[in-house]
Amino acid sequence: MPRLRWLSAPAALALFIALPAAAHATLAFVRKPLHPQVWVAEDSGKHAHRLLAGSNPRVSPDGRIVALMRGGLVSKGPPELVLAPADRSAPPTVLAKNWRDPYVFAWSPDSKSVAAILGPELGAQRLVLIDTVTGAQSVVATGYFNGVSFDPAGGGIVYGRAGSETYPPRSDIYRYAIPQGPSVRYVPPVRLTRDHRSISPVWGPGGEIVFAKLLGAKQRRYGPKNELYLTNTAGKQVRQLTHSKVSPLAVGLTPTAWSPSGNRLLAQFGGQDLTYAVAVNPQTGAQRPLVEATEQGFVGAGFTADGKHVLGTDGGFEWGNGTNVATVPFPHGGPKVLAKNAFEPTIGS
Repeated sequence: MPRLRWLSAPAALALFIALPAAAHATLAFVRKPLHPQVWVAEDSGKHAHRLLAGSNPRVSPDGRIVALMRGGLVSKGPPELVLAPADRSAPPTVLAKNWRDPYVFAWSPDSKSVAAILGPELGAQRLVLIDTVTGAQSVVATGYFNGVSFDPAGGGIVYGRAGSETYPPRSDIYRYAIPQGPSVRYVPPVRLTRDHRSISPVWGPGGEIVFAKLLGAKQRRYGPKNELYLTNTAGKQVRQLTHSKVSPLAVGLTPTAWSPSGNRLLAQFGGQDLTYAVAVNPQTGAQRPLVEATEQGFVGAGFTADGKHVLGTDGGFEWGNGTNVATVPFPHGGPKVLAKNAFEPTIGS
């Protein structure tokens, strides 16, 4: 295991600028859930090799860097956000400590910064932007967060935030414009919703933002159901996209990813002992399971670079031996296995 270390700003700059561009799209995934190890391979699954111990990998858009978690529940020590070159050409680097939620995380489109949640295990936490070259951090907001996504053009982020830790979360969607240059003053985030029931935004290529809205909390016996909504970047022209049948023990749809063209949308339908990926038409709201809708179905992680296939894991969220990383044609088809006994896939081109 390479020794993790902090790098000075000049050393970090030299490390990341010197990395060659990836010859193929980079696929990363995890094996051995009790003692997790991050592996990398070509996007076809070929030439797979172990990168280092850790979990929750996130490949940079340019395919050169894998962000991953060290520590936390599965190993000793506080959770750390680590960056490792996918080709193992340089030692891994600790970018930040006390990384709390790898599911509220995003790479910038230019692969030069990340949005992440840092802070204590209990209580309010910080949504920060971190420069992957210098390690410099800027705090966007504090609170309790449920999603973050970059503007595909790189000019800002959207995120879901609640002011307290309650269920259902009293959450709204915010947009933050990233200051461009050291002389630009901080501009407070813009609140796009005010209903206290909007979560998990994903910013699309066409300027639309999809998010889930929690409906029927008072009428439903076990909690609200999710439906997908769309808004523009000003919080205007809000419209309900999906109209789903959601049983009392199910939650409904949560958005996962837009295709690169913006004409396809991936979501996950979930509930008690139930999960499966869903293909959604972002114009009409029509939806269908990506593969057969079963209790432990296909978990979609995102689109491949061409937008024609979805990368994910079969076997639901009960990951371990017997689950496989695979791709499935959008909007429906059979899985093609890329890595056996693997889970938590992510890809960058």
